[in-house]
Amino acid sequence: MNSRTLDLYVRLLAATMVAVALSVGAVAEAQTPVGKPAAEDAPPVVRITRQDCQRVVRHRPSADVAYQPGVDVRGNPVVAADTAGSFTIPLPDVFEFNITKDLSAYLGGADDQLAAQKAAAIAAERSVAATDAAVASAAKSLSGAQTNYDNAAAAATAAQTAADAAPNDAALASAAATAQATAATAKSGLATTQTAYDATQSAATSDNVTSALAGEKATLAAAENLGYTPDAAATTASSTAAQAAADAAAADTAALAATETVAKSADMTLNVGTVRFNINTGEMTFNGKPLTDASEAELAAQCNAMMQGAR
Repeated sequence: MNSRTLDLYVRLLAATMVAVALSVGAVAEAQTPVGKPAAEDAPPVVRITRQDCQRVVRHRPSADVAYQPGVDVRGNPVVAADTAGSFTIPLPDVFEFNITKDLSAYLGGADDQLAAQKAAAIAAERSVAATDAAVASAAKSLSGAQTNYDNAAAAATAAQTAADAAPNDAALASAAATAQATAATAKSGLATTQTAYDATQSAATSDNVTSALAGEKATLAAAENLGYTPDAAATTASSTAAQAAADAAAADTAALAATETVAKSADMTLNVGTVRFNINTGEMTFNGKPLTDASEAELAAQCNAMMQGAR
């Protein structure tokens, strides 16, 4: 890094620190409560890190010892070295950048963000509880349907055995046929119940509360078509699933509202001003006002004091 680039780096870093200090003062002044005028004599406080100071308070050789391209140590002009083919980066004559301040912290953005995160966590927890409850209720319905089918299949087997033992008994043969038809209906109903239960599980895996609750209701309806009558435990499970789904919906609404609140204060920045540095003239300004060497010297003095105190 040549002396010109180093000097540019140091001056830009110093200007940025000074401009940020001014921006902090501007924001603090903007936040002064009504009826409590800011202290006019209180100087602005500049907060910089030790690493920043190490960059600013770096040894900068005086002009008489620093390398100067195109001249020798006595000031006589010399022919520049052949640098054909080397890579160079053209620099603009004027560097310009804005100093901004994030206002989200002053608008309660941090608190809103925390509230949104908590709301999202609660919504996720309620969603899991709702889908688990739906699956548990559907499982009871499927179990009831399975029991009904098992009973129908066992009855059909017994009726057929009796009919086979008395091949000339028309009544036994009719009973066996009826039992076989009942078992076939029960088997079809069990398959329908199983399909509804599988859909409930799939919705729960996808964390889809609405579909999980719909699957739970479909499983119960299919089981009841087989003659299944829910007991007290099954009825409680179904009610629990419905209530959990309602709680999950309310939690989702609250989480959405919290997220929208965060969005209102997001990406709100205050453009404090603009720093301009002319690389040819060395002129540096902030909002059109000069940033003088005195400002940089004061900053360097503060850094020196900080670094010496740290030793």
